[in-house]
Amino acid sequence: MPAFSLLRFVISKTTDMKKILLSIILLAVFGMSNAQTDQGDWMIGGNFRLIASDNNTVIGLTPNAGIFIINNLALGGNLDLVYSKLGDRKTTDFGIGPLLRYYFTKANVRPILHGSLNFTSEKVKITNGASTTNNGINYFLGGGVAIFVSDQVSLDLLMGYYHSKLKDFDGSGGFALSIGFQVYLLQRQMDKVRGR
Repeated sequence: MPAFSLLRFVISKTTDMKKILLSIILLAVFGMSNAQTDQGDWMIGGNFRLIASDNNTVIGLTPNAGIFIINNLALGGNLDLVYSKLGDRKTTDFGIGPLLRYYFTKANVRPILHGSLNFTSEKVKITNGASTTNNGINYFLGGGVAIFVSDQVSLDLLMGYYHSKLKDFDGSGGFALSIGFQVYLLQRQMDKVRGR
């Protein structure tokens, strides 16, 4: 009889452990599904791009930051830093401008709309020493998904239309695909940083 009682005790404790483990998993999933994009919260992140082909290299970095002005709608700014080399022509682009982003749900995978506009300056250098500088604008309009890998970090996949126009030159545009990330800082975290 003591062996049977011991077996029943072990089974009941195993069942309790399963319930505790299941509860922890559900809390973790629930916590992730409530990742913060509420009014007053911040997002900081960006994307990186690298294109390498025959005699052509493009390296780009686009850091951004924004504040949620209402739930799920962030307004902010971004920088666009691009270096490209095509043959003996080297180009450096610097851009700065506003961005707007809207999140549709509070789920772990959130559809988003994203738009950005940059005022750019492009410097072109040729191996023989000649260089020119041109100014213009570029913009991106698109959508995609933010995949929350934790409560405060998302991996972003965006696709849409990218257009660039430099003064005295024809504009060009086309399909663009971007992969990046965002870190979300809650309003109370930002208040601590600011000493409030």
